Amino acid sequence: MPVLTIVRRVLIAATLVVILLVPLRGGNAPVVTKGSDIDVLVVVDTTRSMAALDYGDGEPRWNGVEQDLPALAEALPGARFGLLTYGADADLVLPFTTDTAAFTSAVETTFVESVFFSAGSRIDRPVYEVTTTLERAAELDPDRRRFVVFVSDGEDTDEGQPAPYDEVGDLIAGGAVLGYGTEEGARMPEADDMSTDQGYVYDYQELTDAISRADPENLADLADELDVDYVHRTTPGGMDEVAADFRSTPSNDGTSGSGQRDLVWIAGLVLVLLLLWELYVAARAWTLASEALRAVPGQGGPR
Repeated sequence: MPVLTIVRRVLIAATLVVILLVPLRGGNAPVVTKGSDIDVLVVVDTTRSMAALDYGDGEPRWNGVEQDLPALAEALPGARFGLLTYGADADLVLPFTTDTAAFTSAVETTFVESVFFSAGSRIDRPVYEVTTTLERAAELDPDRRRFVVFVSDGEDTDEGQPAPYDEVGDLIAGGAVLGYGTEEGARMPEADDMSTDQGYVYDYQELTDAISRADPENLADLADELDVDYVHRTTPGGMDEVAADFRSTPSNDGTSGSGQRDLVWIAGLVLVLLLLWELYVAARAWTLASEALRAVPGQGGPR
């Protein structure tokens, strides 16, 4: 067997081994992710002020929350969502899960506090719970990107120095602050179902219906502290844009999700060229053999 043929067939065998057994990887390449590496902690204000009637066309602020959060979950397929609520207390209602239906159900079964149990508003009330939840998530899944969505009207009715959210900002890759309500404010229905059948929350000091006024400046300050966007919500829709910011947010290594370029196609190209060479040699050998056979009297020609 000619030496060149031996070399060619050894190269074919070696290339096959490389393709089957050796991972050929190049440098980092951008990877488009839809949310499979994302944890979103949604922090929701459930104080009575979220029932104030100044969302959209005079609806409760809470109606906007119930429409926006499921829409955000739908816009981030594969992401894990957790729900933390705060009013008189802060509680993790739903740990991180990829079950969108479970998250939507948790939102739908969450209600604003009853007027009889409301303890006033403080935007910093859930600082500890938010921090510990994110720290625990980082310990369990350090490679995932964590986001916070803060949902509130921003109204602070309790006195005192606010606790900082700076530690939270260090634990997240991004997020958003969603604000509801107007600075002019509105009355709050007294009924637990937020209907006006039982009248409105009454301010016994002012001897008139209580007015809840949103504080967008407070929310904007929170967004700056977390280094995320503040979005004032007045109508449904637009959650796709919020989700798009999450998907495009760089991961810790400075890329929007990174992988390695698969270079196995190079070995495949070499194999194709070698096989074409082999086929060419075989075809040429067959042609030469046929011509030689026809040249022999009594072989391959007419009798």
